[in-house]
Amino acid sequence: MRSPRWIRKVVVNSLIGISTAGFGRAYGDTPAAKWYDTIGMSGYLQASYVANLNDPKSRVNADRQFDTNSNSFIFNSFLLQIAKPVGDSDHYGFTVKLKAGNDAQVLNTVAGTGNASFAFQEAYLTYAVPSLPKLQISGGKFVTLEGVEVVDTIYNPNFSEGLLFTEAECIAHTGARAVYTFNDKVNATFGVINGWDIASDNNDGKTVTWQVATTPTKQTSWSFQGTYGKELPDPTHSQRLSLDTVGGYNPTDKLSLNAQLNWGQQTNDPDTAGGAGTSHWSGAGIWASYAATSKFTEIARFEVLNDQNNAFRFGSSPALINEGNLTGVNQTVKEFTLTHKTQLTSNMFTRLEFRHDWSNQAFFEKSDGSAVRNQNTISADWYVTF
Repeated sequence: MRSPRWIRKVVVNSLIGISTAGFGRAYGDTPAAKWYDTIGMSGYLQASYVANLNDPKSRVNADRQFDTNSNSFIFNSFLLQIAKPVGDSDHYGFTVKLKAGNDAQVLNTVAGTGNASFAFQEAYLTYAVPSLPKLQISGGKFVTLEGVEVVDTIYNPNFSEGLLFTEAECIAHTGARAVYTFNDKVNATFGVINGWDIASDNNDGKTVTWQVATTPTKQTSWSFQGTYGKELPDPTHSQRLSLDTVGGYNPTDKLSLNAQLNWGQQTNDPDTAGGAGTSHWSGAGIWASYAATSKFTEIARFEVLNDQNNAFRFGSSPALINEGNLTGVNQTVKEFTLTHKTQLTSNMFTRLEFRHDWSNQAFFEKSDGSAVRNQNTISADWYVTF
């Protein structure tokens, strides 16, 4: 993939400045670059088709987030990013990501702000402290630090978001955070936010988020991140804790391996038996990507997520609702996904994917509305970056 456009623009502007340096000395100084000269734009357009072999009566793919519509074409997303890097002289930068389409609807629904097909996925300002050049402070809305996968699915190995992203993590935060870069191998982040996926806080407490990330060698990476705080509306004494760790290893230029472990709990959960118990979940995932050629990449993913004490994370699927179970059940869900990625041009790609999900409970839906323990989907997406 090409470098972001703002990087290319900075390079071009630098070359222009070098080439005209002599002219400036002879006929007057070259005007100083303005703050807007380094602003760049980039983005992507994505569409897909998802076929559910169960042919669910509700036309909903259970246990999915951005690809819930079964047997349907989907306009996933048009994303436009406008960004200014932190400058050496002005010490500030900003990032704005505007999203339209089905994915924007999901972001708005999760955040409780309606279901409009337009959303601010991220919008934050960054300030580099002049006296502490290794410290940067950001404020606004930004995506979570947890997990292997990210909200922009085109940057994930697979097309569909996995169990850990969908059920064990939040998507975005609103608040402030600071990043301190110790050296080129280690950095740390600490932030104070409103909570999971909400723009305005729903209680009188705040949530803290953190991350320690390191790249010991060119082939390896590791990070530990999490969140802790109130997430339920007042009055509540409930606290939610999420702990997440991710490791990466690239033994060759063609092979990439990633792994994730996630553990979380909700205390004083009103949805548990008695209304004040503790619900908790734990999960693990592995990803393997192999670039067979310069055009073709093969990806495999396996995940398992265990949800205990009244299914706090999984909740109720349409099949469970059809059978009169509105509160969900304790369960363990696993999924295995195979994805074939093709690079058509320098900035155009397609992916073909088969995914098999299965549970120890009858969680998925058939064409007659009854519940079964497995679900198979075949998906294809197409996207172009700019």
